[in-house]
Amino acid sequence: MLSKLRDAHFIPSRPVLDLCHCGASHREGASSCCEDGDVFPGKLSPSQEDTLQSFREFLQDQGLLRKNVADADLLRFLRARSFDIAKAKCMYEAMLEWRKDVGADNIIETFQFPERRRVKELYPHFHHKTDKLGRPIYIERLGHMQLDEILKVTTMDRMLMYHIKEWEILIDWKFPACSKKAGHPIMQSLTILDLKGMALKTLNKPVRSFIQKITRVDQDYYPEHLGKMFIVNAPASFKAVWTMIKPWLDKRTQRKIEVHGSNFASKLLELVDAENLPEFLGGACHCMEGCENSDAGPWKDVPFMQHYDMSNPKQEDYLSQ
Repeated sequence: MLSKLRDAHFIPSRPVLDLCHCGASHREGASSCCEDGDVFPGKLSPSQEDTLQSFREFLQDQGLLRKNVADADLLRFLRARSFDIAKAKCMYEAMLEWRKDVGADNIIETFQFPERRRVKELYPHFHHKTDKLGRPIYIERLGHMQLDEILKVTTMDRMLMYHIKEWEILIDWKFPACSKKAGHPIMQSLTILDLKGMALKTLNKPVRSFIQKITRVDQDYYPEHLGKMFIVNAPASFKAVWTMIKPWLDKRTQRKIEVHGSNFASKLLELVDAENLPEFLGGACHCMEGCENSDAGPWKDVPFMQHYDMSNPKQEDYLSQ
């Protein structure tokens, strides 16, 4: 199973020394890449260590602790709830119930999405290499989204299940591959949303409802996996949209998001080497097959399908579904 890869290369007990390389002086800068409240194993205060241990024991006593759960995973829930054990427990318990309801533990094997290739043509979204911290870069070209055409080949409900499946692939395959290359655990991503060419009329009621569902899934069930988000090429009219979306995000998530117009490249290049950033975002990368189609990154060096007992163990065939 793919969990063998995760267990082999993701070593949560290993101390993580300043993942963002940002001491006090960096945090005082305008574009700090992590939150002051983001703490990792090996960087905890004595009181936080005690809280983590108490949280683990509490979940164990309640029969809620998943098998082989690492401290780094428990810390995500504690960070999301400001180290309040009772609130973190409620969040963790709700996550377990949700995973059972949607079948998240087996969704990689059980949910097939044959329309994936066509959906990606109509709504370019992809992981592409890593930033300077070793985190996978996730990019969406929302200005290229053709919603009416997407709804001819799939449904919003199937899109939501596909979104969950992509989360599980990221956690089980791409994070461990990035961790192996970086030499320390990687549990967060850098996200770039490109709004160039986006028409605000596409944000109708069904789309807003879908965004709200996605936001809830990301925040409530996959907390603290977002390291930083840049929204770029935002038109002046986006301010009204942002005002609508912002309340759906918790305060910690809001602090991780920067909104920029067309003058954004220098900000991205602070966190991403030019050769890892697509040319259309101000970088120097132009993959032969197109950056949105290359799936370039450390995960390409780790066969995905070999960890599954399936009859057609071809990574490209599986990922096209």
